[in-house]
Amino acid sequence: MELHLGSYLSWYLPDQPSSLAIHLDSPIALRELVERLKLPPAEIAIAAVNGILVSLQDAQVSDGDRVELHPPNGGG
Repeated sequence: MELHLGSYLSWYLPDQPSSLAIHLDSPIALRELVERLKLPPAEIAIAAVNGILVSLQDAQVSDGDRVELHPPNGGG
């Protein structure tokens, strides 16, 4: 699967990549993937799988999916 981390979420990973290729042997819960990568769930406001908005808590991801995670955005 391909994982895209929007804005500053990449700061939580070594080398701060904005995209990662991750091989999954079987489908897993998106929240479990987030936990494995040690990304703070509270910093994820938007999650999408294959271009469809999903719940971080309920979504499942599989090898071949494109997953996007984005933090809250603000303006001023």
